[in-house]
Amino acid sequence: MLIVMKTRAQVSMEYLVITAFMLVVAGIIFGFALFSFNANSQFTKAQGFVEKVANNADLVASLGEGSAVIFEADIPNGVQAITLAENSVSMSIDLGNGISDITAYARPSLTPASLITGAGRRSFSAAFSDGNVVVTEVG
Repeated sequence: MLIVMKTRAQVSMEYLVITAFMLVVAGIIFGFALFSFNANSQFTKAQGFVEKVANNADLVASLGEGSAVIFEADIPNGVQAITLAENSVSMSIDLGNGISDITAYARPSLTPASLITGAGRRSFSAAFSDGNVVVTEVG
């Protein structure tokens, strides 16, 4: 009878060790997935921002001289710089594994500018004058 009790206790301890090991592995995988999700989310927001600015520049240019549009866009965390030059909108962003540059291209020329890099939802205006699109922050 005493031998049976030791065996049951040993089996219980083995199950406990296996369960603890599986929980540690699951925690590591969850942590990695969370970090990866945050980096992908920031990248997607950044890509959406530069594409939104470029698309609104295209829209304003297609409407003709003197036209203007006001739009809102999300700026993600970790943005180092937002620049507009010639026909490109570029954003430098730190995704945790180094700085990445994300660029979108517009058909018309953009007046060279640097936009505010603080994270959050902001309003911008795009106006077409003298053959160039001028993008500025509103407010």
